[in-house]
Amino acid sequence: MMKISVLALSLALVFSAAQAVEKPGVDAFFDAMAIQAKPGQQARFVAGDNLAGYFEAFTHSYDKGEGYVFKSGTVFHNYMSFADGVQNDRTGGSEDVLPWGHRVRYANGAREELALLSKQQALALRVTSAKDATLALRPLLKTAGGVTQADGIVTVAPGKGAAMFMALAADRPFILREDLTLATKAPATSFTVIAAFGATAAEAAERARTLAQGDAFAAERRVTYEALTRSYLATSDLAYNKALNWAKASARMFVVEEYGTGMWAGLPWFRENWGRDTFIALPGTLLVAGDFASAKAVLANFARYQNLRAPRDKDYGRIPNRVSPSEIIYNTVDGTPWMLREAIETIRYTGDRAFAAEMYKLAVPYLEGAIANYMDPDGLLRHAASDTWMDARVENPLHQPWSDRGPHAVEIQALWYTALQSGAMLASQAGDHARAREWSTLAAKVQASFLRRFWDGKTMADRLRADGSRDTKLRPNQLMLASIPFDDFVPGEVQAKVTKNAVSGLLYPYGIASLAQDDVYFHPRHENPAFHHKDAAYHNGTIWGWNAGFTVTALNRFGYQDLSWPLTQNLGAQILGLGTLGSMSENLDALPREDGSLTPTGTFAQSWSVAEYARNAYQDYVGFRPDLLANTLVFEPAIPTGWRDFGAALPFGADESVDVDFERTRDGERWTFTLRGKTARTLRMIYLNPDKSRSQVAFTLAPGKAATLAIAGGRALLDGRALKAQAARPSHAATIGKLDFVQPKVYRSQDFPMLRGQDVLRGIVERNEYR
Repeated sequence: MMKISVLALSLALVFSAAQAVEKPGVDAFFDAMAIQAKPGQQARFVAGDNLAGYFEAFTHSYDKGEGYVFKSGTVFHNYMSFADGVQNDRTGGSEDVLPWGHRVRYANGAREELALLSKQQALALRVTSAKDATLALRPLLKTAGGVTQADGIVTVAPGKGAAMFMALAADRPFILREDLTLATKAPATSFTVIAAFGATAAEAAERARTLAQGDAFAAERRVTYEALTRSYLATSDLAYNKALNWAKASARMFVVEEYGTGMWAGLPWFRENWGRDTFIALPGTLLVAGDFASAKAVLANFARYQNLRAPRDKDYGRIPNRVSPSEIIYNTVDGTPWMLREAIETIRYTGDRAFAAEMYKLAVPYLEGAIANYMDPDGLLRHAASDTWMDARVENPLHQPWSDRGPHAVEIQALWYTALQSGAMLASQAGDHARAREWSTLAAKVQASFLRRFWDGKTMADRLRADGSRDTKLRPNQLMLASIPFDDFVPGEVQAKVTKNAVSGLLYPYGIASLAQDDVYFHPRHENPAFHHKDAAYHNGTIWGWNAGFTVTALNRFGYQDLSWPLTQNLGAQILGLGTLGSMSENLDALPREDGSLTPTGTFAQSWSVAEYARNAYQDYVGFRPDLLANTLVFEPAIPTGWRDFGAALPFGADESVDVDFERTRDGERWTFTLRGKTARTLRMIYLNPDKSRSQVAFTLAPGKAATLAIAGGRALLDGRALKAQAARPSHAATIGKLDFVQPKVYRSQDFPMLRGQDVLRGIVERNEYR
């Protein structure tokens, strides 16, 4: 009784009036985000225009990087700035990277800036000086045709290898010199030049003129600020906050309009809309950011590419693996299940029942086609050996898989189950109760068959071979069994054992390996040409950034957030300082170099890597997963011990959000919720107890009125009144026990069977000896 009364007494601090989560101003926000390059450091940075182009450059450099890249060819490479005829030498300046580009400060008080303008096909360049001076900017071009000047606009015709016109306009009168330098006619303290692009000279000129008449830099800062703070999380860990905001900014960069609204998979090679990649990245890119309009646009755009050909072929009902100008291909087993999963998640975030009806039109042909063409007698889904995300194939006439995962991979069955459940939900919403029953019944069959065939009581198979035998290579895919967003595919105790097995054998402090380092097929380095083609290692040891996402989800579900948190911190350090500043690569070598350094490989910026980092923040640490179909705001948090407090703004629905203020107290934690909207919502909190079990309480949250929930010792008080708690999840701590990171082996080629000769794995595959 004394303990409860003390807890109740502490609630005297409850807010008397609803207050919005305090967000920093625009300048303070971006000053905190700025990544300062070390003196002389030449590090890559990249920004996207959210249309069809991106800008790549390196700090302290004029030469490195591709510049402003379009598929139609690159014209603009870089630029120089001058004050009174003297070049500002960027190699010695103090350079900051920002989401739209960079800014460089010089000892003489001058400053130069570049911003790639979103949705504009244009760049803004600016040079400033502490005192009046003749200021100048010189675009450095990769290619150029004829140059003309008229009505204050300089037009550059396409040169060799390019198709876009470039137009230059400025915010004040200028003189054009022969080397394409634009210099102010009169001394000034600031000079801005717009470099705009278009399919015609007139289009480029009109865009440049319009943008030069306003403040393009201020407009870009405001647009970016609003996009990054529509949802907001600020914890007591400032480095984490910075990395999180960069992950959100980097993920946003990949949202494009090139083939309709979609998301690129990665730069520089994967600049198409990839089905699987898009929907893995969608929640972390768009849902947690509150950009629900774009989420629905991406889903609707992919739906129009669904294979509905007549007569029906084996890919009937699938959405594409890849959409590009040259081809639309359907060779993926999991693209459509991922899409259905994210359709349901989007509907739960928004409560949009009309959109649910549209997604039901996608579900019917997909499930009909999959059942007819790929389902086995046990209800499990068959697929080709390289049609999962581990899809690398040997470059030989047979295109054999480097990592055979057919015909039944573990995560494909989890996604198949989720697709059936998603279809049943959509059918129920549409009033098609016969199909809802059919698909729910089949989902239950899949659930039973899967457990019987994949699980032996101790280990989970990564796949079933064609002969039905279990392939028990230790890979991270099984962790996806513990990250299904809607319900449990396998029992909690099985999830717990799977989590223990996978984490104990695969999780390094910097990421989770695609294959255990003790496996005979393990490749310690991705690019190791002295021994093998890089694709041999691609899924056989190499670390994938996005896999950390479902790893954190699994750990946090079971109350092991104090292990996932140092992993997240390490990933944050990678975002801020490894490879491309502000983003994450596709891959890392499994093992560090001799000096302990990590080696990024694959694409230099990858959509799902940063998207999963952002998703973990909102869905797995704060634990916010709204379900507006049930009028419920669900929280299932796992707050790291290292977080003393945080504030969050969490959007959902139609311009609604819930503000959260969290504080760790002497004997527990205190949550204050303020609903922004017009409709009361049920809030369900599924909180962790000290023994790692979870209990749940529910209460009504009224608009505009703060409600404080205090949790301590397994008890919950709402504004000082005890709530009746129900058991939600049992503790599996006894099963999982203590978890820690794997100690990576030292790299010695002779210690790894795949490095005891040239192309060892290739020989195994081509001799059909791969097991």
